[in-house]
Amino acid sequence: MFKNRIFISGLLFVVASLLQSCSQASNNKPDTEAVAQDLYAQIQQTLQTEGCVRNSDCDLLPVGSKPCGGPESYQPYSKTSSDVAKLQELGNRYQKLRDQYNKENQIMGICVITPKPNVSCVRNQCVTSEKATHVQ
Repeated sequence: MFKNRIFISGLLFVVASLLQSCSQASNNKPDTEAVAQDLYAQIQQTLQTEGCVRNSDCDLLPVGSKPCGGPESYQPYSKTSSDVAKLQELGNRYQKLRDQYNKENQIMGICVITPKPNVSCVRNQCVTSEKATHVQ
């Protein structure tokens, strides 16, 4: 009988230790929102809208991910002044993180597609303007 109590006490100790280490591991997991905010700030720092000469010097970066799909917004940038590879890498990471967050938290949306704006060079700065959209 005494051996059974020792065995059960030892087993309970092992289970309690495992549960505590699991809870500590989940607490060490980086906060998804904090990481997303940091990535968004990096995107904003990397975007350069100035430095264009013609419209073809400008492009749009799709930013984020809506619950129903598609980007949350489009940010204009100058291809001649911005680190395009870094922007695309940051944009992809941010999109995946927002996708993950939406799925993990079961975020719902109204499933409205964000229209892709036109981008043009105005006074050496890349700017966006809405284009006409027709729902068919």
